[in-house]
Amino acid sequence: MRDNFTQKEYCFTLEHITKIVFNEKYKDISTMILDENIVLTEYKEKEEYSKPNPSVNVYIALFTTAHARLKLYELLDILQERVLYMDTDSCIYNDDGSEACKKVENMMGSKLGDLTDEIVSKHNANHIKQFISAGPKDYSMKLDTEKLVSCCKGF
Repeated sequence: MRDNFTQKEYCFTLEHITKIVFNEKYKDISTMILDENIVLTEYKEKEEYSKPNPSVNVYIALFTTAHARLKLYELLDILQERVLYMDTDSCIYNDDGSEACKKVENMMGSKLGDLTDEIVSKHNANHIKQFISAGPKDYSMKLDTEKLVSCCKGF
């Protein structure tokens, strides 16, 4: 089961870094100096120290992931060439006012399984003015409120 994920800690003291780097429970340790006061450390627990989560239900996780993927495929099928970017849980598309876009708008709501317009709910904006992506979970956009939003996996 995948529950021993990489842990990340921002260290501000030499003692904190030393505590992580020389801990016998950790493996795959890496450090990255971010500036003169901050070091990012990443590590995993060794298997013999890692405790499995007893409340994990693999079958619910599988169903939920499969259902979400089917919803995303349904969305992609409707939008076709209007899709600018997509990853496992999101889709950015060109709203050209077409019937397809109106159909997607009707799929939005607040119930489980509904789509969410995060530009409105998270950023208090109406639409994206500019968008650029370098790959999955690596993009920047300028909203109609002139707010800049960036996402870069790992940061």
